[in-house]
Amino acid sequence: MKQFKSKKIKKKKNIFIILFTFFFFFSYVFMIKYCLNNKFKKNLLSEDYNYINFNLGELTLKKIKEDINKPVTLLNNNVKNAIEVESKKTSVSNKNKENSEEKNDVVNKPNEVILSKDEKTSPIVYIYNTHQTEQYVDYSVYEVSKVLSDKLTSNGIISYFEEQSVSVFLQNNNLKYYKSYTASRKYLNEAKEKYPTINYFFDIHRDSVSKEKSTITYNGKNYAKVLFVVGTDNPNNESNKNNAIKLNEIIKSKVPNISRDIAYHGGDGYNGVYNQDLSSNLFLIEIGGKDNSKEEVLNTMNIIYESICEYIRGVL
Repeated sequence: MKQFKSKKIKKKKNIFIILFTFFFFFSYVFMIKYCLNNKFKKNLLSEDYNYINFNLGELTLKKIKEDINKPVTLLNNNVKNAIEVESKKTSVSNKNKENSEEKNDVVNKPNEVILSKDEKTSPIVYIYNTHQTEQYVDYSVYEVSKVLSDKLTSNGIISYFEEQSVSVFLQNNNLKYYKSYTASRKYLNEAKEKYPTINYFFDIHRDSVSKEKSTITYNGKNYAKVLFVVGTDNPNNESNKNNAIKLNEIIKSKVPNISRDIAYHGGDGYNGVYNQDLSSNLFLIEIGGKDNSKEEVLNTMNIIYESICEYIRGVL
């Protein structure tokens, strides 16, 4: 019986403790809410440095949670910011580039040629050798032509140098040496089709005359003489003649008597065309003879290089 009463008392105590705890917790929560809603408390807390820091941290955490819960939005914002930054960089870079190009247009190098955008990236000059195997004492027309092409390109006059073999073409097509102009014509047309910007063509040869006829000394320097050849049996005869005269005069102004002038070939026993029907700016130039040295040929090539720059600059 005592044991039963004891259990009953304990049960009542437990109920009382539970009720007390519940009401205490409810009262505590109610008081907190009341205090937070109280204007005086709010004003007091709003001026408290720790309260401000707490709410700032809370807002920051809230924003981070929102971004984390919306990864696509976060990614889009980052991409958008990156694009805006890159766009600003590109805009500044382009502006600086434009200013730089404007300055370059005002001040040019002595021999620099002003070209269009297409001409700055595509060749305007085609250099080739119908007779690629012609040799000097210690050099070749092929080698001197490659040097000329490189020098023009380095000066901004983009040049295309023909490296395809004429000899191989003749062998593959069972053609004789005198048909070399057939091979060079094919390569020339391919170059024109590939690069429509090409407007000047230089077919470099070597003559077979003696050393005395092919060499000149000027200011203590030896030069291989130059001879222009113009075909009279093609529709561009007059224009090729006039253009050859212009370039020849420029060359002679730099080294007097370096030129053997212009030879006009046509009629029976002559080619008379030399592929000059393909362009009014196709120049056939004989540089020196079989007994000229590399030094003599390169000295003349430098004069031709400077003259071509001046010629093109005057035409453009």
